[in-house]
Amino acid sequence: MINRLVTGFERLTAVLAIFSAILVLAMSAWITYDVLARNFLGVGSPWFFDLSEYTLVWVTFLAAPWVLLQDRHVRIELLVEVLPKSFQRNLGIVVSILAFLTCVVLFWKTGAAAYKYWDTNVMMPRIWRIPRIWPYVAIPVGSGLLAIAFLVRLHRYVTSKDPEADFRANAMSDQVEQTEKQE
Repeated sequence: MINRLVTGFERLTAVLAIFSAILVLAMSAWITYDVLARNFLGVGSPWFFDLSEYTLVWVTFLAAPWVLLQDRHVRIELLVEVLPKSFQRNLGIVVSILAFLTCVVLFWKTGAAAYKYWDTNVMMPRIWRIPRIWPYVAIPVGSGLLAIAFLVRLHRYVTSKDPEADFRANAMSDQVEQTEKQE
């Protein structure tokens, strides 16, 4: 049962990562258009700047759970690898619990703020006047998904004999698959 839930969650995070990649591609296109139009045609699009800021928030918070589950986040592997396996596991459990709690608090606080923005229909005080809820809602959604991702990671630390090796193998297998596809 847990494995099916984890697999479904991993698929959801992969879809959100793909959506984030599409947003990055679109943002690259409109920034390129804006730079070229401003420099060669003298036509500026100031709302592209606002749209890029909003998109960066969405990309960051929607892709983060997938990055964590793929073990492609920033961490100090050199330190972790020199520690005894039992200490690695215990450290991983403590870090996962603390990170889970941090994400839950972030979800709770930003979720309350997002609800307030939605309830009062607060507008962004920018060139592109949209309800503040739209750029902001990605933060509680992403924080909630990241909290779940830390629970998945905690589950792996508790159930695996050598979770760090499993994380490395999982990250490496994806890289090997991508390299084989390119060749």
